[in-house]
Amino acid sequence: MEFFILPAGAADAEEIAAVQRISWQETYAQQLSPLSLARAEGAWDAHHWREKLERIDGRNFTLVLAGPSGVVGFGTAGRRRFRHRPDGLAPYESEIYMLYLLPRFQGQGHGRRLMQALARTLKARGSKSVLVWALATNKPAIAFYQHLAGTIVTDRRQPFFGEAVNEIALGWRDIDMLAGIPRDARKQ
Repeated sequence: MEFFILPAGAADAEEIAAVQRISWQETYAQQLSPLSLARAEGAWDAHHWREKLERIDGRNFTLVLAGPSGVVGFGTAGRRRFRHRPDGLAPYESEIYMLYLLPRFQGQGHGRRLMQALARTLKARGSKSVLVWALATNKPAIAFYQHLAGTIVTDRRQPFFGEAVNEIALGWRDIDMLAGIPRDARKQ
């Protein structure tokens, strides 16, 4: 089965919302309250995604992983949020906001491919470094990012749809590492 990574468009909104909803239910059912999960699903529904994907502002972008049955994963990235806060994250110019795959497509290299594509797109936009936030209770996600050479940078307590959650930031000071660009091919 062949899968392609493509820029997302408004026509992908329903499938992206479905991937996010299913992934959230599978991943966070034991990590977040049912009320927070319901609020998140309501906020990030197909209407939200359609509006987001119709807006072209150059600050962020969404890529989808699509196969014969449609969208099975997606990732969003762009400039690091809250860049002007004195939070010790100044070395990180960009951020991967979301990365989700349907559970049956996890563990097959698709997440790595999506992360590399996001990093390459960020690099093409001039970014030299990137970070991603994960719930501190989401050990599989943290292990996945560490497997891709992400290092833990910091943590924080953050409000999230009616509850407070602990998050961990993992970063790559050299975006080429995440982009999968061999060391000998990098500009010195």
